[in-house]
Amino acid sequence: MSNSNSPYAPALESLFARYYKPLRAYAFRYVNHREASEDIVQDIFLELWARRESIRFDDPDAVKSYLFKSVYTRALYLLKTRPPNDPLEALDENALSSPVPGQEQSLFFGELKTEIAGCVETLPPQCRKIFLLSRGHELKNREIAARLGISIKAVEKQIGKALSVLRKHLRAKDLLLLAVLFLH
Repeated sequence: MSNSNSPYAPALESLFARYYKPLRAYAFRYVNHREASEDIVQDIFLELWARRESIRFDDPDAVKSYLFKSVYTRALYLLKTRPPNDPLEALDENALSSPVPGQEQSLFFGELKTEIAGCVETLPPQCRKIFLLSRGHELKNREIAARLGISIKAVEKQIGKALSVLRKHLRAKDLLLLAVLFLH
């Protein structure tokens, strides 16, 4: 990872020294496998090195948040995509039911909630109203159609449009996997 000619090397080496063990322990809580935990964290640092010129190292909280979110996302992805007879048989399947503890949980849910709310606010007024009635007030499509005096097909189309916009937005923010896991 180190490149003595790079001005980013000292910052990355410092981050690695400070966060490698906590991130490895954090990954282990989900995958329950030492080698997989190490691989996840090493991959994240390699990714950080590859993106070093686009990362703001002057904001330590943002970098820490990025590292933990990346490890968390990668660990959940591993749990979700591993083949049934994978040698990681010792994976703790309960890890999915106990998402992120404490401060990280608040950070992830807070970020996810903010991103979803911000995206919903950008929807056209009728689409936003229908989406909020459906998801926020948990009304059935026929109830929304009756309340707004429109067809059920129009309601379905607007909800589909809202979900499509939301998926694209969350994918661009690298939050889609978290949203899928937490919102279902």
